[in-house]
Amino acid sequence: MSAKTIKRWFFWTHLIAGLIAGIFVLCMSFTGVLLTYERQIVEFSERLYDVEVSTKEDSASQTKPTDRTRISTDEVVSILQQLKPNEPHIYVRWVNREGAVIPAWAGRHSFLLHPYTGEILREGEGMVGEFFHVVTDFHRYLSFAGDYRAIGKNITAYANLVFIFLIVSGLYLWLPKRFNLRAFKQQTLLLKTYQNSHHRNRQWHFVFGIWCLIPLFVIALTATIFHFDWANKAIYGAFGESVPAREQHEGITSLAADLVPYETLFKAAQQHASANEYEDWYSMWMEIGEHKHEARFFIDKSIGHRQELAYSLFFDTQTGEVTQVLRKQDWSLGGQAWGTARFLHTGEYFGVIGQTVAGLVSLLACVLVYTGIVLAWRRLVSEPKRLRQYD
Repeated sequence: MSAKTIKRWFFWTHLIAGLIAGIFVLCMSFTGVLLTYERQIVEFSERLYDVEVSTKEDSASQTKPTDRTRISTDEVVSILQQLKPNEPHIYVRWVNREGAVIPAWAGRHSFLLHPYTGEILREGEGMVGEFFHVVTDFHRYLSFAGDYRAIGKNITAYANLVFIFLIVSGLYLWLPKRFNLRAFKQQTLLLKTYQNSHHRNRQWHFVFGIWCLIPLFVIALTATIFHFDWANKAIYGAFGESVPAREQHEGITSLAADLVPYETLFKAAQQHASANEYEDWYSMWMEIGEHKHEARFFIDKSIGHRQELAYSLFFDTQTGEVTQVLRKQDWSLGGQAWGTARFLHTGEYFGVIGQTVAGLVSLLACVLVYTGIVLAWRRLVSEPKRLRQYD
């Protein structure tokens, strides 16, 4: 089989696959753009509820915060228990900022609490949170709900596999006939002027495609771990490990067995953070009610759960003793690889720069879908119609 025949086969397969999956790739790419800075935007929306801390002047004419005592962790838990007595699984998030509102969850029910009075400032996710919830559902399930959610998930899963093929086959089709500097410049740089719209769309498709190729491939490839068992087996199997089984533990119905005050545990977590070069933590999450007699503190220097900038600290709620300290390097190699892949998908592995790159290439993926469909329309419809007019 000649190289020309192989390239023709790739071209038509690429075109047909793009037409079949294009609309779903567009949906995932566009929603990916909207989700780019989700964590930062949600964080900003919560900061709008922060309480302004008034100041007073001391004898040296310097301003200091007035003496206001924030509510304790136990008080937060008590408020949540009163609101949702049948939800012992509780999260409390402390932000290391004076006057910061307190996000808290009882099961799936979320609240924002006044840091000094415990007043409920907001119940539910709020408009911003709801928006991102809707976008995420569309990104993952095409907004299918109930028994149909699996259908939406399968559509996005297999559309993503087609997208991986489009990226790989697109690279092969991009390769110029002659390997020289002039040919590569024509394939990698936008032109100042174009002969017509077809010429422009073709150039955009080639140029944007090659510049986005590596990050798009990483985003699409890492997405497979959310959809397919074989992808998870592959990532763990590469390190000679099996995919961890889901944890099975006794359901917690009450927090009455927790003897050590949660505020005591919180202060112990703060001391542990300071002793381990985490005194500048941004937020600290406390989780209780997931495992019996256990409180987990997630101490994070970042807004976006960057694994290298966070660790988990576990306490026995009956003795107050630290039972485990878990950092990323303490995970198995397979677990570390999975965690890296998960945050590579969103770009968060590289912080806000990675998020920006992920969002930008997702936007350009929308352009690739548009130019690809326009070029396919010309090839399959416009051009044959024009030729028939001359017959």
